[in-house]
Amino acid sequence: MTTVKKIILTAVVPLLTLSMTSFMSPFQQQTYLRGYQYLVSTNHDTPFKYTRVYSNSGNEFVTKYTIYHPTEGYASIIITATHFKDEKKIVVKVTDAGGGIFADINQEETTYETASLSPFGFKGSVRALGGNRVPNQLMVKFASNKFENIKVMHIAGSHENNDFKFFVLDEK
Repeated sequence: MTTVKKIILTAVVPLLTLSMTSFMSPFQQQTYLRGYQYLVSTNHDTPFKYTRVYSNSGNEFVTKYTIYHPTEGYASIIITATHFKDEKKIVVKVTDAGGGIFADINQEETTYETASLSPFGFKGSVRALGGNRVPNQLMVKFASNKFENIKVMHIAGSHENNDFKFFVLDEK
């Protein structure tokens, strides 16, 4: 075997293998969670897949959910939960993943007195009228006992033509 072949086999091939593994690993590590969309008018659940990513900047802790279209598979809805730790306030925004001038769909806020791992939020008027079959307008909980990042369990998605849509993300 020539010296050039030895160099390629001992140096270049392992580097190529390592770079391919490093490039592919984020795709392989993607974990899809399951949730569902609930429509009040039809009393129907539509399952979907979503991903969740945690991040923070100072005392602002952000959880970003990307909800994928149930049949087409593209990102359709983005839910962003921001915990303002100093203010003890959580803001949850629902936006259209496609962007544009009408991308903002809904925003809900809640506060807390003392952090705990128990879910908190509020039922909302649609649940008051529709009963327990309707998800809460906003229901969140802390992701861990560090009381930083938030998990969204229920969020009101939209209300078009008197048809109320909710997203339920509390995977079991």
